[in-house]
Amino acid sequence: MEKRHLRPWMAVLFVLAFALDIFVVSGFLGLWFGVWGTLLHELLLALLAVLLAALFRADLRRVFPFKWPRASKVAGTLILWLGTFLAAMAVTMLVSYFFPQEVLGAGQGVQDIVVSVPVLLALFLVALTPAVCEEMAFRGGFLGCLRGMKSKWAGILIVAVVFGAFHGSVWRMIPTAILGVALGYLLVETDNLFYSMLFHFVNNAVPVLLLGLLSLMPVQESTGDIEAVQTAMSSHLPLFTVAVYMLYACGAPFLIYIGRYLIHRGQPGYDRGLFPREKRKTLLALLGISAYILVIGVVMFLASFGAIMRGLMPY
Repeated sequence: MEKRHLRPWMAVLFVLAFALDIFVVSGFLGLWFGVWGTLLHELLLALLAVLLAALFRADLRRVFPFKWPRASKVAGTLILWLGTFLAAMAVTMLVSYFFPQEVLGAGQGVQDIVVSVPVLLALFLVALTPAVCEEMAFRGGFLGCLRGMKSKWAGILIVAVVFGAFHGSVWRMIPTAILGVALGYLLVETDNLFYSMLFHFVNNAVPVLLLGLLSLMPVQESTGDIEAVQTAMSSHLPLFTVAVYMLYACGAPFLIYIGRYLIHRGQPGYDRGLFPREKRKTLLALLGISAYILVIGVVMFLASFGAIMRGLMPY
């Protein structure tokens, strides 16, 4: 039987199937099976992507491409993740400053799973399973329908926005969409789902491991620390905290650029070093963007420091 390419109109059916699983079926699975419902819902997501691709008689090896990873691309993926993560966290902290209760509540469900099971099981449920299943669904099936569009960025952005929206909260949508852009870019540029899965896994594993470290503390102290952080964030996020993340984010443009270079290393246009002569304008642009973010962070830091000093001064 002749294999076909997925078409853009087919993306509608993928989105509808994913929406049914994420917004309807997952609720029942969670009610019936508890934390194991998360695993079943993720597996169903990947299964739907494979079944739809097979129904449309697409070449499954093309829709879900897996190849042996290369060390330079793995390093590029990790550096790209760090840069994208810093950018997404800066946006998250900025939104949290104005809407602390909404942002804290948006991630509460995942945190409940992480703190209710052992760390290794949490890594499996919250990091590994979504990394594999969601990438097969969104970057495999969904983006596979849009890879024939004239502009590769159109498909990447569409999938990223839907990916962010499908996380069920407007407060998580923008930072998740930022991560989704990087995930889509990795798939399009490498034609290998391994790298987007690695990116996704690391992004989800970091908070799990951090919470796992907190759990190693004495029970009362650990619980008190977590509750203290939740109470502080639900009432008001200090401007100083936002400033710190903005200062971190000033390095994001260079990290993203370096990660992108390593992913393409050795290919035409990427075989003359990190910053060849023809990339001088790019270097200046990166410096300008980083300097702009740095200035914003410094202004926030000074404003928060001034507020602290005014609070300490007697009337």
